[in-house]
Amino acid sequence: MQIYGVLIPKKEQISGYLKEFQQGKGGVLVYLSLVGLLVGGVGVGCIFMLGHGHTINTSSYVPWGLQISTYVFFALVSGGCIFTNFIGNMFFPHHYRSLASRVIFLGLITAIAGFASLASELGHVERMYMFLLSPNPTSPMFWMSVWYSADITILIIEYIHIQRRRHSKGMLYASFVIPVITYCSLGSLFGAVGTMPYYYSSLLPIYFLFSGFLTGNALCAIVAAQQSRRTGNQAAMKPFMRMQKIGLASVFVLTFCRIIVGLSSHQSGYEIFRETFFQNVVFGMLGALVGPFMILMYRRTSAALIFSSVLVLITQFLARLDLVVEGFRVPVFRVYDMPERISYFPSIFEMLVVVFSLSAVALIYIVCEKMGLFEIAETIKGGH
Repeated sequence: MQIYGVLIPKKEQISGYLKEFQQGKGGVLVYLSLVGLLVGGVGVGCIFMLGHGHTINTSSYVPWGLQISTYVFFALVSGGCIFTNFIGNMFFPHHYRSLASRVIFLGLITAIAGFASLASELGHVERMYMFLLSPNPTSPMFWMSVWYSADITILIIEYIHIQRRRHSKGMLYASFVIPVITYCSLGSLFGAVGTMPYYYSSLLPIYFLFSGFLTGNALCAIVAAQQSRRTGNQAAMKPFMRMQKIGLASVFVLTFCRIIVGLSSHQSGYEIFRETFFQNVVFGMLGALVGPFMILMYRRTSAALIFSSVLVLITQFLARLDLVVEGFRVPVFRVYDMPERISYFPSIFEMLVVVFSLSAVALIYIVCEKMGLFEIAETIKGGH
């Protein structure tokens, strides 16, 4: 069944899965995701109805918290899916092409999930159109909004092209270049804040690109490993293993450089790098980067790929939270009665935003997978 050339499941497939769902055969992850979506939705609703002052633990000292870090995480995952799609199509076309629709679809829904987390932080979502009516070209946030909108648009177009079996090199390059600009803009939004030493760095836009590639590829690798188990095609995992090792090594080098630059400075505020040195080295580098790399070096099975990818996703999510929150830990401007160190711990409502975003991504993808949305595209492509 097609709508304007885009393949969608037939009515029989949709009704068949709905019957299985009603009979309790929809899959454990589907039911867990549905519960998470409902519970998380209650938390998001409370934020909008009760207001930030009663639901969120951010303050004038720490204006950015878990919601912003969740947005950054999902936005970078989305960009990483696009980078994975580009590299897979360019260098591993035979092994990768059957997974292309899944990878782009993951990039699309993670971008939307990131926007949902950001919307819960903004408060007045209905005013977002104002960035078009009153643009500020000197603001990195304005350009982030412009390019993020372009990023979602190009993802939709690329997905439609894949479903319609139109493989355009021009569209492939466009869907790569626009996310590069998008996530460099996001990195510059943090890296240009000169009053926050933990943010201020010309390395941050590059760090965002490679950490996005790492996390996006990790999510795609889980899907690839599951598909290789189902089909018995172990060769489909090899591109994702190679890309993940490249991503891990790249982020390790950039993290090391960022720490060294921070430690070498003795200006006010840079002591944050000395205070977080242990956690950045032991957890942020050895546990989050070296550990998964060693797993992939010595174990080349689907289970090892899934385990290392899950470890990457968890540790990179915590790294995004650390990046956002620790920037405010050492106040640069001191006033009367201000603490020397500022702490932050997210509220239950902020945690529910994370649950909502994660559940939305999992539920949408798994339901589409079970209804055969991606299998249809593979079957028809394979017949030509």
